Amino acid sequence: MTRTTPKLTFEEYLKYDDGTDTRYELVNRELIPISLGSGQHGAVTDAIIVQIGS
Repeated sequence: MTRTTPKLTFEEYLKYDDGTDTRYELVNRELIPISLGSGQHGAVTDAIIVQIGS
């Protein structure tokens, strides 16, 4: 069985919550899961988040 993703407007995308921690980008009105950073990329991302959150 093929699962189709809903076509969303930008406003719907901003309000979208699937109840998980998965982050998405909107491409041609379709949700695309964003992979988490790993290794050095993940460490840099974490450091930036800490700095912004301070």
